[in-house]
Amino acid sequence: MDTMKGYMAGCNLGHWISQYGSKGAEHWDSYITEPDFTRMAQWGADHVRLPVDYFIFEKDENPGVYLESGLQYIDNTIRWAKKYGINVILDLHHAPGFFFGNGARNDLFTNPESKDRYIRIWENFAHRYTGEGDSLRFELLNELVWDNSDPWNALWQETAAAIHAITPDRKVIVGGNKWNSVYELKNLYVTDNPNIVYTFHMYEPFLFSHQRASWIPNHVSYKKPVTYPYLYDDHAEYYSGGAPAHMGPGVMVDKEYLRHVFAPAAEFIRKNNRPLYLGEYGAIANADDDSAVRWYNDVADLCLEYGIGRAVWSYRGFSKITDAENQVHDIRMVEAITRK
Repeated sequence: MDTMKGYMAGCNLGHWISQYGSKGAEHWDSYITEPDFTRMAQWGADHVRLPVDYFIFEKDENPGVYLESGLQYIDNTIRWAKKYGINVILDLHHAPGFFFGNGARNDLFTNPESKDRYIRIWENFAHRYTGEGDSLRFELLNELVWDNSDPWNALWQETAAAIHAITPDRKVIVGGNKWNSVYELKNLYVTDNPNIVYTFHMYEPFLFSHQRASWIPNHVSYKKPVTYPYLYDDHAEYYSGGAPAHMGPGVMVDKEYLRHVFAPAAEFIRKNNRPLYLGEYGAIANADDDSAVRWYNDVADLCLEYGIGRAVWSYRGFSKITDAENQVHDIRMVEAITRK
């Protein structure tokens, strides 16, 4: 769909100014630099998704004061991207009062101060980047995790209205509950505003995409390598606690399985005549190269079939798009993630 033109095949710039642990300026100044945009443009990537944690530009002890020392990294991204013909999605990955891994500590929907700070951040971005055209889009929140979608549906509409009061044509991206699950798209409020774009994330089959992930206890303990495609029966031990939908004895976990996973996305597009954006998908570096290439190509096939834009997680870290030294690991993966 035309709404996704320029946002069909991109890369997340994860672990740079978001989820960077205890790292500081030395990391921020070197992890992503201008030559990375040169290379992504040469690959054929048309956009980047830039995850940002609010505390790189705003401190809890001084809310509402925005630090140029942190905002410069967003400015640099926009400037470099524009130079090489790449578009940018600005994703608020960790917001005041909300991060997808914080559980009960999240108070964005219950604390008026957190809500006010959140909206003011987006108003500040709207003012700061008001001169940018559709080469910049705003993604309001990464991976909602909440009891239900009602508070988010109310907040994102209020926030989008505040943004559009400043920059009326800015495309605003919103995702659903349960870590932007495709199955939660049905619970997102759908507006007729053409400047709202809807998003989801997809890492299925999770056993493959996150195999032996160090932060997932049952994946650490499950040592068996997982190729793709695979037969459910070969990993029935892993699924003994319960298998996801469309998974069971005799099932081949392949492109047709992924088609089942994408079914709610296809239905959303058909029902609402609205485009969708796959903001994250990726295969962990523990996956073997041939399997990862097959999986990336199957995801690309389905996204292209349904007109869904996509961005791999991630240009650096997690996957093997680039290695630890930021060199291309396997050109076949690059070719798969940049197909348009």
